[in-house]
Amino acid sequence: MPTANDPAQTELWLVRHAESTGNKDGVLQGQQDQPLSPLGHLQAKLLARRLQGQRFAALYCSDLQRARGTAQYVAQATSLLPRPDQRLREIDCGAWSGLTNEQIAAAFPEEWAAWHQRDPRMRRGGGESYVDAGIRITEAIESIAVMHPGQRVLVIFHGAVLRIYLATLLQLDLSLTWHLVVSNTGICRVKPFEPAFGGTNPRVGHIVSMNDLAHLDQGAAAAAAAAR
Repeated sequence: MPTANDPAQTELWLVRHAESTGNKDGVLQGQQDQPLSPLGHLQAKLLARRLQGQRFAALYCSDLQRARGTAQYVAQATSLLPRPDQRLREIDCGAWSGLTNEQIAAAFPEEWAAWHQRDPRMRRGGGESYVDAGIRITEAIESIAVMHPGQRVLVIFHGAVLRIYLATLLQLDLSLTWHLVVSNTGICRVKPFEPAFGGTNPRVGHIVSMNDLAHLDQGAAAAAAAAR
């Protein structure tokens, strides 16, 4: 467990929501509000079982259904009250929201062609750029961490902004976020204020683990054993 009141020991468990109906249908959701799919409900249950017995000071979540729905399962397992926060929403994709890649390419051919360059300053569909979202999500995550010095906190939100936050912590160019993978219910553990190793002027922030999906592997193994 982190050491009480020591900011360097503050630990965030950042979790992508379980599968939504939009994930299942292959659409770009953005801030469109879609619920969990049937598989998503199962994933959320397995995540909650994994987190049961862990001690967290607080549970935050995006206010969109797919994150709140995931958080409700976790809340029952951890006896924590979810704290919805609009700042934790997914990146806003504007007019692209709710469309498949094929539909976007047909409706916005020039924008779609430009997007293949993965310019982090591009505002798809008139929504947010990756740079915009990076500023928003980093401020949100750091403000949550500041309120819980030396504590362990659980945050359930969205894949793109989670990857953007991790890339920002690593000071990567945001065009490289597609090299990072965070699957539905993937757990990323971060110590945002712990000094990094090495150097005369070390930066702060450690990624302790990333895209931990052991709970899904265990669930699949249990299902296979029950079917024998």
